[in-house]
Amino acid sequence: MHFRVLSLLLAAESLALGTELFTWHSIDTPVLITDRFQLDVHQRLRTRHEAHYLDQVRGGSTFRWRLSPRLTTMYGFYAQPQQIRPGNWVAGRRVFAGVELPGTVRNGVAISTRLVAERHMSTGRPDYGRYRSSVRLVFGKGRVAPYVQNELLAVRNGFHSTRNSGGLRMRITQQLTVEAGYLYDNRRLAWGGNRQAIVTSVRWVPKSLLRH
Repeated sequence: MHFRVLSLLLAAESLALGTELFTWHSIDTPVLITDRFQLDVHQRLRTRHEAHYLDQVRGGSTFRWRLSPRLTTMYGFYAQPQQIRPGNWVAGRRVFAGVELPGTVRNGVAISTRLVAERHMSTGRPDYGRYRSSVRLVFGKGRVAPYVQNELLAVRNGFHSTRNSGGLRMRITQQLTVEAGYLYDNRRLAWGGNRQAIVTSVRWVPKSLLRH
């Protein structure tokens, strides 16, 4: 009940501010899983103007190396062409590396954290570095579980944005997990100002990898 109230309050606040609505839809599929290594293929589609404008198409991969049960390093690359103005696309590329501390469970709440450094190139502005930290909470172990997440982003000259999101994680089958939620992005005006998004994500695991 508290989660529903919080989500409604966030939505009401953002709509009252007239913040532009985006949608972010992603699909992740592992193609390699071993006891220590994992390689995922990632795709994402982003729209804006209430889903009437294709903003960005992203694809790439993330490689994870589990150093210990409590520490995983991650490395990745995304190609992310973006339409900065109608008919004007820029190439957009991103490389990143970081660490994850997954899977701590306290009183039925799964807590995971992540620290990542990124380099953005060919985005329509001078190349830049960005740093992000996130904390994610998933409540319960059922097939349907609510989640909340806070993410802080910074650039060399300071604050970039903070993203607060919440929604539901739904385990449809052993192979398929779907998440749907709402995100509010409080950004500096120089980086485009505030925005809100309807966010969906799909994770599909091939049967051959389920044993890991």
